[in-house]
Amino acid sequence: MPDMFLQRLDTADVLQPVTIKKRATAEVIHADLTDRIERLAAREPKFRGCTASLPKPLPPRRDGAPNWTIDGFPQLHSGCFTTLVKIVDQVRHEYDLVA
Repeated sequence: MPDMFLQRLDTADVLQPVTIKKRATAEVIHADLTDRIERLAAREPKFRGCTASLPKPLPPRRDGAPNWTIDGFPQLHSGCFTTLVKIVDQVRHEYDLVA
């Protein structure tokens, strides 16, 4: 009789993780970005007043890749860029932009 445990391990090696993204309009994604930046600003004052532009469609490069981007940060303070890019990158992996 074959060892069922080993068969399951072999199958697990083949499976790829699946990420299910939320689907939202540019306005909903922008509101989430704004909320995250405001929560950060509540903890770290240097981020107060920082904003992100409205998301715009972007053709995905591969399956599961983000399908939107932003043009930048209209209100950007010194020393904030890298952290804001990380926030946007996280949100891009959580949301798919819909019309």
